[in-house]
Amino acid sequence: MSSPSIRERLRRSLQTRVYMLLAVSAVIPVAMLAWAFGVRVARLDEQLVAAREWSARTVAGQVEEELNQGFEVLQRAAMASHVNLEDHDATAEHAALRDPRVRLQFPGGAFFLDVAGNVVAEEPDRGSRSIAPAAGLPAVRGAIDSGRPVVTPFVAGRSGEHVYQLIPVRDWEGRVTGLAGGVIDTSQHHLLVMLRYLRQSADGSAEIVDQAGRVLATTEPGRPATTTACSGVRRLIAEGKGYSRLCSECHSGRSQDVRGRAAVTTAAVANAPWVIMARVPASEVMGATGAFPAWLGGMIFVALACGALLAWGAARSVALPVVALTRAAETIAAGDLSGQIPRLGEDEVGRLAEALEKMRRSLADLIGIVADANTRLEARVVERTAQLGEANEQLRDRELALARLYEKVVSAQEDERKRIARELHDDTSQSLAALVMAIDGSLAALKAGLTPRLEEAKALAVRTIEEVHRMILDLRPSVLDDLGLQSAIRWYAERHLTGRGISVRCEFDAPDRRFPAAFETALFRVCQEAMSNIARHAHAESVLVQLSEGEGEIRIEIEDDGRGFEPDNVSHAERRHFGLMGIEERVEILGGKVVIDSAPGQGTRIRLAVPLPREA
Repeated sequence: MSSPSIRERLRRSLQTRVYMLLAVSAVIPVAMLAWAFGVRVARLDEQLVAAREWSARTVAGQVEEELNQGFEVLQRAAMASHVNLEDHDATAEHAALRDPRVRLQFPGGAFFLDVAGNVVAEEPDRGSRSIAPAAGLPAVRGAIDSGRPVVTPFVAGRSGEHVYQLIPVRDWEGRVTGLAGGVIDTSQHHLLVMLRYLRQSADGSAEIVDQAGRVLATTEPGRPATTTACSGVRRLIAEGKGYSRLCSECHSGRSQDVRGRAAVTTAAVANAPWVIMARVPASEVMGATGAFPAWLGGMIFVALACGALLAWGAARSVALPVVALTRAAETIAAGDLSGQIPRLGEDEVGRLAEALEKMRRSLADLIGIVADANTRLEARVVERTAQLGEANEQLRDRELALARLYEKVVSAQEDERKRIARELHDDTSQSLAALVMAIDGSLAALKAGLTPRLEEAKALAVRTIEEVHRMILDLRPSVLDDLGLQSAIRWYAERHLTGRGISVRCEFDAPDRRFPAAFETALFRVCQEAMSNIARHAHAESVLVQLSEGEGEIRIEIEDDGRGFEPDNVSHAERRHFGLMGIEERVEILGGKVVIDSAPGQGTRIRLAVPLPREA
C-alpha cells in the first residue's frame, strides 16, 4: 500500500497544517532576539537606577545628619545651667541661645517657648517681629504633647512662614515645660551643594520637599516655597521609602517634565517629614534609552508582518470547519438537540465533530433521565428543608432557654454576694469597730496607770467571733452536709426564728433521705431566704414550715402571721431587696414553680414545687 501524499496528510491532519505554516515563520527567533536585547537594556537601566537611588539615599543621610546636629545643639541649650522656662527669668535662656554653636547652626534665629507656646527668650531678639512659630500651631502642640523632637514643614510664624526644628524641654522630674527651637535656613550653601550632586546635568534638578508638597530647597533659582510638580509626597513620607520611575508613571494622566520625558528619584529623610527628589531627563538616567537600532526594528516589523500573514493562512485553514463546529455547539448549548452535526472531514476537527454528534445523541437520552431525577431530588430537598427548619427552631429555643438560665444563675450569685456584704457591713464591721474602740480605751487606761476594762473588749471579741461563725454557718451550714435538707431547715428555723421570740413549727411529710448536693443547697437557700425575710421584715409571732414529697416532686410551704404586703404592687427594686427575686430565680433554675400569697395584715405564704432530680 502506497504512503499518503503530502497533500493528503495536510487534508487529514490539522496539526500538520499548523506546524508547516508556523515552521516558516521567523516570529520565534526574532522574538527571542528582541527579548535578549531587551533584557540587556533592562539590566543596564537597573544598574543606572540603582546608582541614582544610592546617591539620593546618601544625600538624604547627609540631611539627616545635619538635622541631628541641630537637635544636639538645641538639646545642649535646653540643658544649659539655670535654664528654667517656669521661673519667669529669661537671663539663663538668653545666655544659652547666645552660644556660638547655636548661632552657627541656626543663623536665622533660635528661641525658647513655654508650655503654652509663648516666647520665653529669642536670639536675636526681634521684638514684635519674632521668628518663633505662633502659639496655637498643631506642630507646636504636637511637639509639647508627644515630648519628641519635631521638624516641621512650612508653618506660619509671627513674622512669616518658616521651617523649624523643635525639641521638648523637661524639668528635673521629666515633665515637659516647653520647647527649644530654631529656624532652619533651607537655602544654606551646604544643603545646595549636596543637592547639586544629584542634579547631574544642566537640564536636571534636585530639591527637598515637605509633606505638603512645598519645595524647601532646590537647585533651580527662584523656586523655593512653591509646590512640587510630583505627587505622592505624603505617601512617601508616611511609608519612609523611595523610588525611581518615569515622571509620567507617578501622575494621573499624561504629565511630563517641561523639558520632555523625565525620570524622578526620591529618598525619604528619616528624622523629618521631607523627601529628597531629583529629576533628570530620562535619556540620562535610563542609559540604554535610544540604544535600540532602527534596522533591528525594521527586521522585527517585517518578521512580524510575515508571521501575521502566515497566521492568517493557518487561521483560515482552521476557521471554516471550526465555524461549522461552533455553530453546532452553540445550537446544542441553546438546548436544541434536534439538529444533526455534519461531517467535517477526517482530521482532528472531523473526529471532534463525530464525537460531538455522539455526545448530542447521548445527551438527548440523558435529559429525560436527569429530569426525572431532578423531580425526585426537589421533593426530597423540600422534605429535608422542612425538617431542618424544625430542627433550627428547636435549637433556637434551647439557646434562648440556656441564655435565660445563665442570667438567672448570675443574678442569684450576685444577690448572695450582696447579702453577705450587707451582713458584713451591718454587723461584723460595727462589732470590729467597737472592739477597736475598747482596745484603744484599754491602752489609754494602761498608759494612765489605770486598770483597763478588758472584760468589755473580750466580750466584744467573743461576740464578733460568734457573728463570723454565724455567717460561716449561713454560707454553708455543716448540718446540711452531715444530716441533710430536713435537718438543715429545722436547724436554721430554730436558730434564726426561735432566737428572736418567734414560734416555729416544722412538719415534714417525706422520707428523710439525701439528694444531690446542688439540689439540697438550692432548696435550703430558698428556705433560708424566706425565713430571713420573716425575721427582718414580717414582725411575725409564729411560723409554719411544711415539706412533703409526692408525684415526682418535692413541695415546701412557709407561712407566717406577720404584717404581709401586696405582691403585685412590689417594685423590681423592692423584690430584689426582700430577696423575692432570688427565691423565684432559684426555683426556676431547678425547673419548679413558686407562688407567693400575701396581703397587708394577713401574713405571707410561700409555696413552691420542684421536680425531684433524676439521681434521686
